[in-house]
Amino acid sequence: MCQALALYIFITPFLLNFLQDFLHIPGLVKYTVDAAWFVVFVCMLFMKEQFVYKKILPILAVILAYVAYVLVAYLFNYQSVFYFLWGLRNNARYLVAFLVFVYFLDKDDVALCLRSIDMLFVVHIVVTFVQFFFLGYKWDYLGGIFGVQLGCNGHSMILITIVSIKSLLMYMHDREKLVTCLAKCCACLIIAAMAELKFFFILFLIILLVAALVTRFSVKKVLLIVGVSLVVFVAGNVFIAIWGGDSALSIDRIVQLVTSESYSSTKDLGRFTAIPIISHTILVDMPYKLFGLGLGNCDTSSFAVCNTPFYQSHAYLNYDWLSSAFSFIETGYVGLGLFLLFFCVVLVCAIRVKRRNEGDEMYSEMSIVMSVVCVALFFYNSSLRTDIGYVVYFVLALPFISTSSEGLFHSVWKTKQVYARHGD
Repeated sequence: MCQALALYIFITPFLLNFLQDFLHIPGLVKYTVDAAWFVVFVCMLFMKEQFVYKKILPILAVILAYVAYVLVAYLFNYQSVFYFLWGLRNNARYLVAFLVFVYFLDKDDVALCLRSIDMLFVVHIVVTFVQFFFLGYKWDYLGGIFGVQLGCNGHSMILITIVSIKSLLMYMHDREKLVTCLAKCCACLIIAAMAELKFFFILFLIILLVAALVTRFSVKKVLLIVGVSLVVFVAGNVFIAIWGGDSALSIDRIVQLVTSESYSSTKDLGRFTAIPIISHTILVDMPYKLFGLGLGNCDTSSFAVCNTPFYQSHAYLNYDWLSSAFSFIETGYVGLGLFLLFFCVVLVCAIRVKRRNEGDEMYSEMSIVMSVVCVALFFYNSSLRTDIGYVVYFVLALPFISTSSEGLFHSVWKTKQVYARHGD
């Protein structure tokens, strides 16, 4: 059951739009994912003969430190138990999902999930082209399989990011042909151009650079870099053809993107300037700078009981569009540091697994690249706080998913599962 629920957590973010918009299933269906990870988490807590999985001990320590910190900090900023529980759900659910993936999935599940991403990507390409050329959707409303709601292109960016990471590394490991790899990368960049995801062009170069650094030098890598350069040039011209010459990326535009003091209006926060502005205007006193206003005390929800007064009075800042700003307001520099430390520790642990030749080397490299990407996305938008974030944490978990019966916890139940699969 737990394995099935883990797979459900992985696949549901891709299907939510279809379930709601085409099958007209109520929006509450997305909360079934919360039920899934909560049930599996409870099962983990009550298993017998538990022991900590050494591969992720440092990661587990960071997760426990973060949860303990936000709990203690909230005691000094208490407003409502509902605010805290909602904030804990919105931030810690991915950390729980990470542990669920590590323990309950195996190498066959991983192969199935990665094949599913490839198949869904093909569907995503077709749907995106139909939405753009025939239905007239663009910008933040161009989401492909993720729908046409405001901000859905952020989900699309996560998908094309994962596809790019996977395809580039597969080619470097002789698991994919150069033509196939370049075709996928070109499709990802053109989708980004159609949705005006300028940042993905920068992100793509980061992905290519990190992927090149973590893999061995070869002639294939040189060919890939040359081919990708041509693909980026073609996609860049597509971008200009769609949005005009003023949209061309340049050093000046990148600097403007990084230093802009607003996101979409003159009143809200800039992507990479939000924290300094919040520090000088909202979190003025040092205790608030360090510890924030309390996890959940600045959150918003369609449930009235979880919709905070702070959000109602400061929604115009659009701080909820930026994971970094949201985290800083609620948990301060300490909470911000602990959250970012998670990605750093995952990166270090993935490097260690790679060096020890434990498991599939490419999976470790995918996690390493995704760790770097997550830090960039943390400051760029709020996609890590959305449902598609579960898929990001699945990629982060790849090197730690066991290829044997040993997992984060070992139990009689897990042993029986392994025997049942082998027919013993």
